[in-house]
Amino acid sequence: MLSPDESKVDGAGSYLTPRGSTEIQNRVTRRSEEIHIRNFDVSRDYDLTIEVRDADSVVFSSRYHLTPGKTVSEFGQLSPGTYEVYVELDGHRQQTVRCEVDEWPDQTVLVEVGNGTVSVTEGLYP
Repeated sequence: MLSPDESKVDGAGSYLTPRGSTEIQNRVTRRSEEIHIRNFDVSRDYDLTIEVRDADSVVFSSRYHLTPGKTVSEFGQLSPGTYEVYVELDGHRQQTVRCEVDEWPDQTVLVEVGNGTVSVTEGLYP
C-alpha cells in the first residue's frame, strides 16, 4: 500500500494513486465529470434534454442548447452508482442507456451529438 509520501500529488494537493489503492483512494477528489456532453457538429446547433434515473426516481434532469463544437461537463451531480440515462435531441431523436458512474473517466456518461443524431455511452476513453 502506498503512503501519501510515496504518491504523487497534483497542483491542487490531491493524491494521484493507482486505481486499486483504496486507503489513499478515499482521500482522492473526483477526477472526472459524471456527465460529458459534446456537439461535434461544426455548423449546427442542437437542443438536448437529459434525464438520469436511479432505481427509484429522476436524480438529474437538464436541457442544453449546444452550439457547434460546444462541450459541457457536469460535476457533483451524481453519486457513484448505476443509472438509466435518457436523452432526447431536438424533441424527437431519443436514446436510453444504462451507465455506471464513478470518479474515473471510464465511468462517465458521454453524450455526443452531431450529424442530426445523438449517442450515449459509458466512458470517455475506450
